[in-house]
Amino acid sequence: MSFQKLFEVLADLDIKTLIGVLIWGNLTFAVLTLRFYYYHESDYKKDLILRFGIAKIIQATAWVLLFLRGNISHTLSVCFGNILLFVSFNLDSLVILRMNKKTKIIWFRLQNVLLALSVISFALFELLLGLGNVRIAIASLGVFFVLVIPNMLNITNSQSSKFEKFLGYVSLSFLILLLARALYSLFDNDVSLFTGNLLQTGTFLLLILFMFVNGTGFLLVMYERSYELLKASSNLDPLTQIYNRRYFMNRAEAYYERALRDQKSLSFLFIDIDHFKKANDTYGHLFGDEVLKTVAKVVSESVRPLDLSCRYGGEEFLILLHDTNNEQAELVGNRIREKIQNLTFEENPDYKCTVSVGIYSGIPEREKNIQYYIDNADRALYKAKESGRNCVICV
Repeated sequence: MSFQKLFEVLADLDIKTLIGVLIWGNLTFAVLTLRFYYYHESDYKKDLILRFGIAKIIQATAWVLLFLRGNISHTLSVCFGNILLFVSFNLDSLVILRMNKKTKIIWFRLQNVLLALSVISFALFELLLGLGNVRIAIASLGVFFVLVIPNMLNITNSQSSKFEKFLGYVSLSFLILLLARALYSLFDNDVSLFTGNLLQTGTFLLLILFMFVNGTGFLLVMYERSYELLKASSNLDPLTQIYNRRYFMNRAEAYYERALRDQKSLSFLFIDIDHFKKANDTYGHLFGDEVLKTVAKVVSESVRPLDLSCRYGGEEFLILLHDTNNEQAELVGNRIREKIQNLTFEENPDYKCTVSVGIYSGIPEREKNIQYYIDNADRALYKAKESGRNCVICV
């Protein structure tokens, strides 16, 4: 088929049919998005998922009103339909901006200003002129302005994935054609919503592609980020939000192998909250949970990013210090002990929290393993408790 024949076929496509595709497409993505919202396990930015679903419902409603032009009142179909389009595309844009953590607040404010200007401009031109070609131009420009900022930021953002940049480029292609449609409409007095020509048809076809790529892309990105969040949360202790024992042991094996290869010393610090059962019995389990969370925060903030810390079980915490000898580990242990000793709890100010710390350090050997180090640190902890608690013992 020659390009000329292809262009003729495209120009002859029925605009109402294309609008029908947009209606059913947006309704389909609304259902998929809301199903994702209600049934997906992760709570990752669920408000964005809900907003995106609402945007698709609003957009489908807008296309229904425009589809029924001539069968319902002009105000309801043309005016309200186009305004709903502006609102739905603006919701899409706000969702994209929210997905980017580094988006500055000024972009959100500018986005809402552009929406207001688009609505006011369309209403004024419709009220004063009421010309079909001007209406199409203003509507096209309105959609262009509410979509251009987030997609340009998506393309230029260095942290955007390749897929997110692809979504941005597809959107930009649609926006360029939309701008051309606006300019063309200003010089053609006979053009209307249902006029079939190459530019009009091309705009609607790209809009359908934009709808499909935008909807599919949003769901895929949200699913990917939700999965990453679930995967990360499976490595954390649900109460204290520091690493759990399983993740610690898996990572510690890699640390051990690297230290064995490089012949670097490893230090294990076994930490236990003194008389924790008594605190639970005296002040209640809710307060006990608060103590655990506070101690966990002190522990995790007292080590370097390259070190490991976890809640080992109950009121016990375990730290692995990379390339650290006994003397250095003892300094870390005492720093943690002193910080915890100086903690105050507003709910029960008379409660004094202390910890005992057992330390074992050494250069890994092939015939030994991680458990050997942990067992020795545990023995050191036992000695610390026998020595009166609230102290650090190295073996």
